[in-house]
Amino acid sequence: MLSSDWSSETRRPPRSSATCRWLLLAVLSVPVWLGCSTSSDDDDTSSTGGSATGGSATGGVATGGTATGASATGGVATGGAATGGSTTGGVATGGTATGGSATGGVATGGAATGGSATGGVATGGSATGGTGRGGFGGVGRGGSSSGGSATGGGVGRGGSSSGGSGDGGSSAGGGSGDGGSGGSQGTGSPGCGSANPLKSSTITVDVDGTSRQYILDVPTGYDTDSKYRLVFVWHPLGGHANQVAPGYNGLKSLANNSAVFVAPEGMNGSNGEASGNGWWNVNDTDMKFLQKMWDDITANLCIDLERVFSTGFSFGGMMSYTIGYEFDVFRAVAPCSGKTGVIPYEQTFTGPLPIMAFHGDSDTFVATALGKAFFDQYLDRNQCGTQTKPVDPSPCVEYQDCVAPAIWCEFSGGHNTWSEEPAAIWKFFSQF
Repeated sequence: MLSSDWSSETRRPPRSSATCRWLLLAVLSVPVWLGCSTSSDDDDTSSTGGSATGGSATGGVATGGTATGASATGGVATGGAATGGSTTGGVATGGTATGGSATGGVATGGAATGGSATGGVATGGSATGGTGRGGFGGVGRGGSSSGGSATGGGVGRGGSSSGGSGDGGSSAGGGSGDGGSGGSQGTGSPGCGSANPLKSSTITVDVDGTSRQYILDVPTGYDTDSKYRLVFVWHPLGGHANQVAPGYNGLKSLANNSAVFVAPEGMNGSNGEASGNGWWNVNDTDMKFLQKMWDDITANLCIDLERVFSTGFSFGGMMSYTIGYEFDVFRAVAPCSGKTGVIPYEQTFTGPLPIMAFHGDSDTFVATALGKAFFDQYLDRNQCGTQTKPVDPSPCVEYQDCVAPAIWCEFSGGHNTWSEEPAAIWKFFSQF
């Protein structure tokens, strides 16, 4: 059985399709496998050993740092600054303004990169302002704040709040079943109750003057007042969103209309060893793209903000590993055959994050050891011990004494997907 004792109270507050296709990459003269599904053939992705463009920023905090001295109208907010810079929503740790209500002011700690607080609630009044790069707004997690709960207090890229509660939170546990059940639902997104929710379609957004697309899959019978899981499924090198979208790496049928799925479209690029459509994140473009998708989806659909997940194969696996460090809204990630050292990123969120990772034991294209090295970073952040125990499906092992689950599945095979992945991933996601 998978571990199910990890919940929002024990972690830091946050900041296959069934049909698969081949593509021949002339540059590399190797076939590219498109999708993390039930096949077991070789794929083409970013080559091993590639260094991250621009390097990885480790330990970085949100631009702007911590602004001290900012006070709510009528008095200074108690609780101090939010860790790493204020969250989107600007909820002061503790949440209570002494001496008067907070009327539009930014909580002590300053705004995260990109701008002012959006929607954060302080006792006595709500903070208002524009949405910025500062992060994914509207995620309140952790214990309740001093003097009142933060309803939708934000979590930003570049720092997570200390305190603000979500309305309801959620607990790990439950079974997979049809659609799964992992305890009580968490905070709903601003799109809950929308009279004009998004429909299943290909959506175009503007990212710094460049048109980017993603395919959105909204469950049949969508109820605008029900909170749905949100699952990002990233394509591999040379792949496309429309090759992921039919079945979302085998997860859509297992979700049984309990989740909204997203298949983003990458951009052409290279790192000197490989080239093709993927997640090169030049000038932070892919992270900004993710931010834009999040803004649109959560504003126009009812998303359970405690149940946001990411998975993908090869380059898509690398993306799933990486965004778990860039953003703090993900409840769990399930990378397939990815590695570190390719996608440049800022290591701004290092709190515990559940992970279930897959890699073929004889993968020579994305070397198994490099995939394990990225997984090992998650072992550190989840404060795991060195002991493991076998879990289904075999030969997966779960590391012990972790504050958040960490499962490594090194199956027999090369750079290909594993037939057990879809069911294992959905079971893993469904426990939360």
